Amino acid sequence: MEHLPSYNEEYLLQQLAEGSEEAFTAIFLRYRGKLYHYIFTITASREMAEDTVHDVFLKIWNNREKMAGIENMNAYLFRVCHNQAISGLRRMAKEALILSELRQETTPFLPDADPVSQKEIRAYIQQAVNKLSPQQRQVFLLSRQEGLKHNQIAEQLGISINTVKTHMGQALRFLRDEIGQQYGLQSTAIWVIYHLS
Repeated sequence: MEHLPSYNEEYLLQQLAEGSEEAFTAIFLRYRGKLYHYIFTITASREMAEDTVHDVFLKIWNNREKMAGIENMNAYLFRVCHNQAISGLRRMAKEALILSELRQETTPFLPDADPVSQKEIRAYIQQAVNKLSPQQRQVFLLSRQEGLKHNQIAEQLGISINTVKTHMGQALRFLRDEIGQQYGLQSTAIWVIYHLS
């Protein structure tokens, strides 16, 4: 893993433009919390706030080569998140109107629908988790869903910490490969976001 200095945004944006996952992670961790709270004040929806932040960072990764030219990342991210949230609210209103006007048997065409929705991504990741071996899945879920540390998982399952680490490493490698095969260029951003969220 490359070494990154203490948070230096200009440097990180340059590294991001060159494809650095570590730079992307550093920027994501710095901004996700305050962006989430900002979007929540606009939408009053925790799900929309989470999805908006994730969507924006997916776009950041997919357009990473342009990020070195951003002079004020804070202002840029808040502006993009604001626009994304407003678009989301408008889309919800449009969908509600369409659904209310069409007959029950008609399937509405939603022209603004996102081609890769957050629900789709979560469903795919859940399917991938279900493909893990029973031991890998159990360790992974105790870590990610229950928030247990390796020593706590080892104690609960009656296995060694090294065994826990082995199962966890195998699970993470498998999931990353699965996401990579499904989402291609977006896979790194999806992995960082959902691995750290």
